[in-house]
Amino acid sequence: MIKSKRRWKLLATASLLLAAAHGAARAQNCAALVHATLTGATVTSAVFVPASPMKLDGGPGAPPPGGRPSAPPAPLSVPAFCRVKGQAAGAIGFELWLPAKNWNGRLLSLGNGGFGGFIPTGGLADGVIQGYAVTANDTGHQGQDRGWMNDPALVRDWGHSATHLVTGPAKTLVRDFYGNPASYTYFSGCSTGGAQAMEEAEFYPKDYNGIVAGSPGMAYAHLMLSFLWGLKIATAHPDSLLAPAQLRLLHQAVLDQCGSQNGVKDPWVDNPLACHFDVRTLQCPKGEGANCLTADQVQTAILMYQGPRNPRTGAVIYPGFALGSEDGWGGLQGPLARSFAIPLIGSLLYDNPRWDWHSFDWDRDVAELDRRVTPNISAVDPDLRALRAAGGKLIMYQGWSDPLNAQTLPINYRGEVIDVFAKDDGDQAEQKVDDFYRLFMVPGMGHCGGGIAPSKFDSLGALRDWVEQGEAPQRIVATQTSASLGSLPVSRPLCPYPRTAQWSGHADPNNAANFVCAK
Repeated sequence: MIKSKRRWKLLATASLLLAAAHGAARAQNCAALVHATLTGATVTSAVFVPASPMKLDGGPGAPPPGGRPSAPPAPLSVPAFCRVKGQAAGAIGFELWLPAKNWNGRLLSLGNGGFGGFIPTGGLADGVIQGYAVTANDTGHQGQDRGWMNDPALVRDWGHSATHLVTGPAKTLVRDFYGNPASYTYFSGCSTGGAQAMEEAEFYPKDYNGIVAGSPGMAYAHLMLSFLWGLKIATAHPDSLLAPAQLRLLHQAVLDQCGSQNGVKDPWVDNPLACHFDVRTLQCPKGEGANCLTADQVQTAILMYQGPRNPRTGAVIYPGFALGSEDGWGGLQGPLARSFAIPLIGSLLYDNPRWDWHSFDWDRDVAELDRRVTPNISAVDPDLRALRAAGGKLIMYQGWSDPLNAQTLPINYRGEVIDVFAKDDGDQAEQKVDDFYRLFMVPGMGHCGGGIAPSKFDSLGALRDWVEQGEAPQRIVATQTSASLGSLPVSRPLCPYPRTAQWSGHADPNNAANFVCAK
């Protein structure tokens, strides 16, 4: 017995010494990265960080357009890692966090939010905890100062190329640290990060094996015009604004009409495209009333559903907002335009961030915006043949109650992608597209998450299964627990568009297993 105890003690001591030696070797490998030879980038620091609780800023999707960074989350217990900081293309700050042990063999790149200017360390920590080597960048400028909008090179970094310019150096650093390259590379982003995802898919299809594009602000220039449109129609007349009470009234009327499409009475609209609602039924018979809308408010709602149009040709500039999203329209009637559209359009088009938006010409100035700005900040090219040829996989998701992005933009884009493939594949085009690109519309979900409906789901896990196991996602299960749903755990399947979830008609409607995905 004594000998046995001695043996275990010796083994434990040897294990500790081996772990210490391993840790020292990793620390040396980490410090050596400051001398790494990179293309278009330099390492400014490489520091070994022992396992410890960390206070972190931001998160994987913070802040979205119109949002602000949330309060710092509680400290996370992060395993030991090598924290690399660097600069790419002169101006793009990036970080790469490399787990000291239990690396899963994958590189994960994270998107940014809003106008960028920060590195989402909360997302980096989550990635390391899951075993990824994980990187993110600040999009080419730091902080909330908007002077970068006056520099065309910095605008293009933010709107088009920052992620690509960091990807190559990050891959090299992973190889140098571990002695072998990542087996698989992934990108995941939402909002502006979703736009970055689509820049990668469309213009740099060989960068990643798989891409998640959430709530993608991919038509960024025209998204800004949507914000400006909301301000325009809400201020057209003294009573045009839809105040919170009117938005609740309108939203409830839509739910009363279309809140039980899948066989279950839900407090959200499952498929707004199948909902038929006439807002004019809410117009006050005479003047104003507590439970009705004025004629001008009805017109505001009609134009919000319609979206901005060219006054001369009638062409759609940006899609309108879906039925069932009305309770999130508050920011769309002015605040988003003042925070985002006016400074960005003013700076890029008129060299004046305080430009008078009333002078905007919805015909001539839109064409000028598309000529001078759109190519640098939007990603709406439907030709994804190079992504398919590279073997890449793309999962896109969009909330039906998103208060920022027009919800049908991803649907329209998918249709355009199918049209491109139809030139070669004819009737097989949709199947060919589904082989590498799937869109998941999320009922009741807001911008990048949240909302009253089940909206917590693992899109990255589904992507990994698709890339590594060849298992195309037939459904992704979303979960939610909230007081509005009776504080019960609820799960629903998210279905690849154009399929939607339909209840079987028996068994528990709060369980995703009792739903099928059907057209």
